[in-house]
Amino acid sequence: MVIYFLYLLFSPLLFLFIHFYKFFNKKLFNHLQNERKIFYKALNNRDHTKKLLIFHAASAGEFEQLKPLLKKIDRKKYYILQTFMSPAIYEQQQYCQLFDSCCYHPYDFIWKSYYFFKKLKPYKYIITRHDLWPNHIIICRLLKIPIYYINANIHKNSIWIKPAVRTLSKFIFQYINYIFVPSKRIQKNIFMLNSNITITGDSRFDQILERKELNINPILPNQYHKTNNIIFGSYDSVDEKLILSSLTESFPNGDQDLKKKGISIFLVPHEIHNNHIQDLSIKLKKLNFNSSLYSNINANYNIVIINIVGILADLYKYSNLAYVGGGFTRGVHSVIEPATYNCLIGFGPNCEMLDEAVYMREKNLSINIANQYDLKEFIQLIYNQKKQEKIKKLLPEFIKSHSGSTNKILSGLNL
Repeated sequence: MVIYFLYLLFSPLLFLFIHFYKFFNKKLFNHLQNERKIFYKALNNRDHTKKLLIFHAASAGEFEQLKPLLKKIDRKKYYILQTFMSPAIYEQQQYCQLFDSCCYHPYDFIWKSYYFFKKLKPYKYIITRHDLWPNHIIICRLLKIPIYYINANIHKNSIWIKPAVRTLSKFIFQYINYIFVPSKRIQKNIFMLNSNITITGDSRFDQILERKELNINPILPNQYHKTNNIIFGSYDSVDEKLILSSLTESFPNGDQDLKKKGISIFLVPHEIHNNHIQDLSIKLKKLNFNSSLYSNINANYNIVIINIVGILADLYKYSNLAYVGGGFTRGVHSVIEPATYNCLIGFGPNCEMLDEAVYMREKNLSINIANQYDLKEFIQLIYNQKKQEKIKKLLPEFIKSHSGSTNKILSGLNL
């Protein structure tokens, strides 16, 4: 309780800071500059003959989780307002047909929260994955708006269960009406904060399976259908150092080795910036690797740098091995996508953020990578068909056993 009042006390200072900092951050500037206009557009377009549902997704990944649910909601009965935090995902999805309207979610200042929810008066407020904010939850509770937290991911390293903030967490979580979690592991972590928990699974599995069924158009030239492919997906700067050193050791003659052995490499940085892409091309050149950008792909090159967003999940279809980045910093990124396409998967030690990554590691469905030597050994598995098949034959059952959560979540939401 004391922590929350301190949070309120310093809110005006934080408000002033972000309005100053917006001049140095384009995304923040766009959000603050357009927030009010977009909100009133959504407010004025609302159909008052239907019950309003607010679905909140902070990022593109969280919105993907919501898609299978949004597809099944009765739009004759409910009006769906989709909120985003990121200007990038708002710009990309603002005309999506899965909702009736969308706008930016306000930042967590109590006066903004009150105005937002008081004006909209939603029937239900539904949050997915990570993006919980104290004032939004408090205001919803005061206005008697039911709060649903779905695909909840309070892992053991989550800030919400750190001793320093646990009193705040208990204070906030008591006001969430219903919590739907993907597993017993997550249920155990949240139970100390709120006992009203139902295990439903994670709707990301359903979305990725649906996307796989729709993915029928080839996105790579035929040349890459004939090679053995290794993809390094959603990797960061720490991963990149390991990747480059491991590629050098695995293919000391650069392009010559790749062509001789019929191997293609796909590099997909988590953050795509022109300067970084150019720098990466130069580094590869110094290591005797010629590379092609996906936006101007040259099938004569055995290394392709993916310099556009939104195709990583579909690229796994063409890969034998998939290294998923993030496991040496904040946490490994999605391992479901490569698993769906039956890739042999490797990732770094920090996997607690993802239930499925922990499960795969415990069941030996993935390869543990702790350093560049492990990564080099992982790359060598491209030649080991027996090892690949041994693990790959278990992946379809893993995906199947974790699917079907969409209907369970909708049932819990009474929609």
